[in-house]
Amino acid sequence: MNNTFDFNRFKNLLLNDGKMYLRNFGTTLIVLCCMTAILWIFTLLFGGPAPENGRLIIIVASAALAMMLVPSKVYGHANLSREGVGFAMMPTSSLEKFLSMFLYCAIVTPVVTFFGGYLIDALLSLFPFGGFEKPIHLYSLNEIIDMGINNGGSPIHLNSTNEAMVLSIAYILRVSIYVSIIQWAAIFMLGNMLFKKHKAGKTFACYLGISYLISMIMGLVFFNREIMERWMEKFNGMSIEQQIQWFQNGMTWGVVIGIIITALLLFFTYRKIKTQKY
Repeated sequence: MNNTFDFNRFKNLLLNDGKMYLRNFGTTLIVLCCMTAILWIFTLLFGGPAPENGRLIIIVASAALAMMLVPSKVYGHANLSREGVGFAMMPTSSLEKFLSMFLYCAIVTPVVTFFGGYLIDALLSLFPFGGFEKPIHLYSLNEIIDMGINNGGSPIHLNSTNEAMVLSIAYILRVSIYVSIIQWAAIFMLGNMLFKKHKAGKTFACYLGISYLISMIMGLVFFNREIMERWMEKFNGMSIEQQIQWFQNGMTWGVVIGIIITALLLFFTYRKIKTQKY
């Protein structure tokens, strides 16, 4: 099959992969969407209060875990010697196979898991007997920070004097979140095509190892005490406009690097699908 794209052929592939997605991952997806409810029931059984703090983290962690598992659950056979022959012989191009895998792993899974988890959380807030006080979308930004990041510790409040800075970097931050989601999915898509057994576990172990190595190198090169003191002294001497620009530049470069890394991960996944030998 040549490397072309045909809409009708791609539509049939999406339907076929969708059936496989529901068959192989549907139950796991439902369980992950219900993690907030499971925790709520668990605390009720032991007579504890509804877990208000950490709800946002539970939903985000469930979505991240779903993206870790879905490539191996749905497409785990794609690089196997015997089971992968059916994947290789499908009457679709490598590009179409890659795009279908990308849609289900990087788009469908995080969207369904996040909004499914949010829906369960919202339903629990309607219960009068120990449910949550209110749905997440009704909390203020400071309350969400306390709930998701601070997890019930000392309250964190946004300083009104930094409002201009928050507004100026909000769009870049939003883009950064989207890039991070796609990148997380791309990591496990590539790992699924590289490893033949324990795909999610080995990919996660490699991710941790590479992240630790990079952080060690960055720490030794850029974040020693002397350099940090010079940076802080320079930063504290800046005007508020210069500080805003500094944040913007740093976040912009972070997004650019993230996009490049994500594009490379996706490209290597596509190449592995195209050149896979059985």
